[in-house]
Amino acid sequence: MNGKPAILTNMAFWQSGAWTAATTSIYPMEGRASDPEVLSPWREAWLLFRQRARFDAVVTMGTRATLAYGLLCAVAGADSKQIFTEVFIDDAKPGSFFWRMKAAAFRLVARRAIGVLTNSSMEVETNAARFRLPLERVRFVPMHSNIPFAEPSAADGGYVLSAGRTLRDYATLLAAASRIESRIAIVCGRDDLAGVKMPANVEILREIPRDVYLEKLRRCSLVALPLLPTERSTGQVVVLEAMALGKPVVATRSPGTIDLIRDRENGRLVPPLNAEALAAAVNDLLARKSFAAELAARARADVTQSRTFDLHAEEKLRAIADLLDLRRSESQR
Repeated sequence: MNGKPAILTNMAFWQSGAWTAATTSIYPMEGRASDPEVLSPWREAWLLFRQRARFDAVVTMGTRATLAYGLLCAVAGADSKQIFTEVFIDDAKPGSFFWRMKAAAFRLVARRAIGVLTNSSMEVETNAARFRLPLERVRFVPMHSNIPFAEPSAADGGYVLSAGRTLRDYATLLAAASRIESRIAIVCGRDDLAGVKMPANVEILREIPRDVYLEKLRRCSLVALPLLPTERSTGQVVVLEAMALGKPVVATRSPGTIDLIRDRENGRLVPPLNAEALAAAVNDLLARKSFAAELAARARADVTQSRTFDLHAEEKLRAIADLLDLRRSESQR
C-alpha cells in the first residue's frame, strides 16, 4: 500500500523505538521504561473498538483480547481491520462442547480479520488449519530476545539451568537427572512439580523474581529446556535469553525452538520425551567446554544480528504492510 499504514494496537512494545514510532497503543508509550499495568481483555477490546475507525489495521495481542475485540466487531457489523498476534493454539483435544464453541468463535473472528502473525514457522500451517484461513494470510515473524544488550556471561556456577512453566517436560528432565553429571536448578511456577520427589542433584526454585532468575541464568553452565510435544510454540523466551547471555542450550525439537536452534551449529536439539538423548546432549556439552563455547558464541551472534527489539519490530511492520496489501488486492478482484 502507498505510505505507512496507521496501526492501532493493545501491545505495549515500548522497548522498540521503531515500533512505537509506527503504531498507536491504547497504553501510554511516551517515556515508558517498564511494562504498564495490564487492563482486562474486555477493557482492551473496548478501547480498541472505540478507536478503530481512524486506523488501517488493529493489531491485537493475546488470545482473550483478540477474541473479545473480534466478537465486538462482529456483533456491531463493523470492519475489524484485525491482525492477530501471540494467539496461541491450545492443546485441548477437540470434541468437547466448550472447545467447539471456542473454535467456532475464533474462526468467525479470523474470517473477518486481515490476517495472523505467528512467532514460529511451524505454526503457519497449524494456524491456517485451525482458523481455516489461506496460508498467505498467516505470516511468520521471528521472536525477539528480551535481553536488550547481548552481553555474554563467562560465569560458570557448575549447574544446569531449566526454566519456565508452559508445556515444560520436567518429568523427562527428572528422568534424565541421574545420568546428568551436574547439579540441576529448575525455575518454575508455584504448583509445578508439587509433591514430586526430587533426585539428589536437583534444586527447585519456585516463583523467584526476574532479577534472581537472570542471575541464575548468567551463572549456569548451560540451559536444558525439555518441552512437551505440541503444535504450539513455547520456550522461545528462555532460549533467546540464554543465547543472548552466551549460554549453550539443549532443547527439545519443537515449534518454539526450530527457528532459533540449528543442531550442533548454535545449540543442541533432542527428540521429545527422550531422557537418554537429553542427558547425552547435556553431558556432551559439559565435557566438551570448547565446543559448548563455540555453540554459545554463534547463538549470541544470531541474537545480536537478527533477534533485537527493533529488528523484530521492523519484520512485524513489514508483515502487517504485506497483509494489508494482500487484502487490498483481494478487494479489487
